Amino acid sequence: MRKFLYIFCLTLVAFQLDSQTLTALNFQNFSSSYKDAADVRAGELNFRFESLGFFWNNEFQGGLVKGYTLPGAYFRPKLTYSPVDDLYLEVGAHMLYYSGRDHLNTAIPWFSARYRFSENFSAITGNLDQTNQHGLIEQLCEPERIYIDKPEFGLQFLYSGKKLQAQTWISWEQFIMQNDPFQERFTYGFTSNYKAFQNSELTVKLPLQVLMYHQGGEINTNPNGPRPSVQTHANFLAGWEMAMNMGDKVKTINLNGYWLGYDAVTRDSNTLPFSSGHAFLIETSAQTRNSRISLSYWNAYQFLAPKGRYLYQSASWDVPAVTQPDRSMLTAKYFWQKNITKGARVAFQVDSYLDLQTSDLSYSYGFFLLLNSDFLLKKF
Repeated sequence: MRKFLYIFCLTLVAFQLDSQTLTALNFQNFSSSYKDAADVRAGELNFRFESLGFFWNNEFQGGLVKGYTLPGAYFRPKLTYSPVDDLYLEVGAHMLYYSGRDHLNTAIPWFSARYRFSENFSAITGNLDQTNQHGLIEQLCEPERIYIDKPEFGLQFLYSGKKLQAQTWISWEQFIMQNDPFQERFTYGFTSNYKAFQNSELTVKLPLQVLMYHQGGEINTNPNGPRPSVQTHANFLAGWEMAMNMGDKVKTINLNGYWLGYDAVTRDSNTLPFSSGHAFLIETSAQTRNSRISLSYWNAYQFLAPKGRYLYQSASWDVPAVTQPDRSMLTAKYFWQKNITKGARVAFQVDSYLDLQTSDLSYSYGFFLLLNSDFLLKKF
C-alpha cells in the first residue's frame, strides 16, 4: 500500500508540473461565497444567487470512521442592499438538497448584516462570513461542514491589516427557552495570522487558532431523567506557514508546521474517551495556476476535535468506545480549480490517507461547481 501511495504522489506531481494561479488554492477558499466588501456599491438593490453543486465520496478503511457519499447541492436566493458603502444587508433563504431524497434536507431563512467601522475592522450579525472556514485547518474544522451543517449564525468581528489578519466569532447552533427538553449548543472561535517576514522570494506567517464547543444550559429540563451533562471542549493551534515564490509554472512551494492541542474543559462531566491530547502536523505543498498538490504527516496522541475531520481523530464518533490513542498518518492531496467566469468556478479533488500503524489506505474524491451571481434590480 505504501508503494501505491508513493506512485500516486509522483503521478500527481507530473500533473501538477504540466498545469498552468491564485494563492491559497483549496476547497475552503473555493467554496467561499460571502460577498467581499470591495464589491459592495452604495444604493444598489441586487438579487444574489449562490449555489454549490457537489459530489463527494469517502472510502474509509479501519474501525474509526465509516465511508459515505454526499451528492447534492445547496442554493441561496437573496436580496442584498447597501444604504452606504460600509453597511451591507442580505435577506433570503438557505436550502440544501441531497440527490435521491424526496424533499429538502434543510430550508431555513438567511439574514446577514455587515458594518465596517473602518477600512480594517468589521462586524457581522446574523449569518456569518465563513470565507476559508475562518482560516481553520481541516483537523479542527471539517471542510464538509459547508454542505452538511446549517450555515453559521451569530456574531463575528474581523480585522484585516497589512501584517495581521484576525477574527473572532460565536456561532449559536441550538437556542433554548425555559424548560426546553434539549441543551443549548454553540461554538466560539478565534483565528489570527501574523506576517512575520516578507520579501520578493519568501513569506513567513505565524498562525494561532482557538475553537471551543459548548453544550449545556441552565433553563432546560429532561422529562426522562436528570439534566444531561454540560460539555465544553477546546482545541488550540500554533505554528508557522512558509511560502516560497517560484518560477512560471510552479507559483509557490509551501512548508507549514503546526502543534495542536485538545482539552476537555469540563473534565468532571466529560463523556468523550480522553480528557486531553495533542498532535503535530507537517505539510508541504506546491501550487500552480490551477492546481495544488500537498503531502503531510500527522502524528497524534489522544487527540479529539468535535468540529474537526473525523479521520484524524483518536476515537470513533459513532462508537466512542472504539479508540486508537496513537495516530500516525501520511496524507496526499490534489486539488484542481478553474474559474469559468466571474462568480462561477469548477473544481476536482482527490485525497489519500495511509495509516502508518495499521497500513489501512483510505481515499476520497469529489467534483464541485460553484455559482455566485448578482443581478441589479434598482439603483437608488
